[in-house]
Amino acid sequence: MDEAAGATIAINEPEPGSLLIMSGSASDRHKYKRILSQVCAMVAQSLLMLDLGMMIVVPTIVIGALHNAKDGLSLDDTQSSWIASILLLCQPLGCVLSGCLQGIFGRKWCMVLVNVPHLAAWYLLYTAGSAWMLYTASAAMGIGIGFLEAPTMAYIGEISEPDIRGTLSTFASSMIVLGHLLEFVLGCIFPWRTTMLVSCLVPVIAAITISLIPESPVWLLTKGRRNEALSSLRWLRGWVSAEEVSEEFHNLELYCQASKNEFNSLLEAKIRKSSGYIGVPDCEFVMKSEPNAVDVIRDFLRPGILIPLRLVVVYFFFFHAASLTAMRPYMIEVFSRLEVPISPNVFTIFSAVLQGTGALICMCLVRLVGKRALSLVSMSGCAFSCLSLGAYTYVTTQHHWSSVPTIPLLLFCTLYFTINLGISPIPWMLISEVFPNRGRGVASGICAAIFYGIAFLVSKTWLNLQSSVELHGCFFLYGILAVIGIVFVYNCLPETEGKTLAEIENNFAKKNKRQEK
Repeated sequence: MDEAAGATIAINEPEPGSLLIMSGSASDRHKYKRILSQVCAMVAQSLLMLDLGMMIVVPTIVIGALHNAKDGLSLDDTQSSWIASILLLCQPLGCVLSGCLQGIFGRKWCMVLVNVPHLAAWYLLYTAGSAWMLYTASAAMGIGIGFLEAPTMAYIGEISEPDIRGTLSTFASSMIVLGHLLEFVLGCIFPWRTTMLVSCLVPVIAAITISLIPESPVWLLTKGRRNEALSSLRWLRGWVSAEEVSEEFHNLELYCQASKNEFNSLLEAKIRKSSGYIGVPDCEFVMKSEPNAVDVIRDFLRPGILIPLRLVVVYFFFFHAASLTAMRPYMIEVFSRLEVPISPNVFTIFSAVLQGTGALICMCLVRLVGKRALSLVSMSGCAFSCLSLGAYTYVTTQHHWSSVPTIPLLLFCTLYFTINLGISPIPWMLISEVFPNRGRGVASGICAAIFYGIAFLVSKTWLNLQSSVELHGCFFLYGILAVIGIVFVYNCLPETEGKTLAEIENNFAKKNKRQEK
């Protein structure tokens, strides 16, 4: 009896370095249980994305309530512009900090810690008695938003199975839109200070729920914490026994070890080259040098990182153009100018509903049709809307044709629906997939920083651009860029849906070899 029990323990808890490779039949029997566990982790993590969506629209609510207010705290034009600008300017700082600190704290605890500046920012807004307190709150929000991007995107890619990764990533992105909607609704129901106080509940709940989910098994393996990584994977695959995840765990070990070996090989080659001695056989070579900062930077600038980085950054640029990000702070003004037959404030809520609907459909379709097809459809719809808005604005303002307010209403509805049908959530999905394990955290942080940097530039230049080429010229310019974006997506975006992280990394490695030839 004791021997049988010992054998059972040996199977359920394999010794370090030993693994049982078993068939996937047991995993198939627990398919829905596996999905449920990953959804639980994703729901907890997505509360951060909900908070992010709420904070992004805070300037709209605060400026709307305080801009040139007659009583109490009031903001002039310059102060109002700074509140929105500080939020965007501080986000890249948070992104870079997050990319660096993930190596120390891990994905999970970075996602827990980020709730501290979030909670502080909401409370500062609630108690704000001066413009400087609002500036400080906006800065804290900006740093917090930037800080959460990298760990959340990396966590999604590392905990989810390939066949549902796209759906889970889309769910996380859709929570941002839900945050927009929730904050707009709260702003309509409560005074702006009460809205900020109620919003304090979100980071508190997020910190509690995230503390209950496991750390990324990939990150744990890179730190040599094998037993913890195995426990984490068992939790994420439906709280199963060790043998049921042995094959996947073995593949994850090989993936992490291959990444580590590649870096060590680069360092060994550097040492041999610097010493000028090549007589030591590989089997007897012992690396005595620790990697320094220059080695780490050079390793980060390798093609395996730069090729996907270029893909994501260019995608972000065309997203900002096609989605009219530059117009977002001035939505109410543009809606009024085009005489949209709905109250501009109500239409902002309606636009959030349309974006949420598009995100929901994207979540349902991404597994069936893939990211590439959805990107093409979404970019095409945005290009059509921008160019059509340009044509409508041109003929009604320059040639004085009779306005038909229903036309811009329908075009804006099409724009906001198609934005989240593909080009809004998909580049964030790519961040969680396309970067190799070694450098994923820093690369994710840099991508997020560049995203907000582009958003700041296009938003800050909208009024100057409008004064130079008029409103119709702005629509035409971004519509043409969206058409170029269609060409970019068609020629450059690979399909990653349903592929493992190792397969995606190998595909980019092959692409690099073809470019070198």
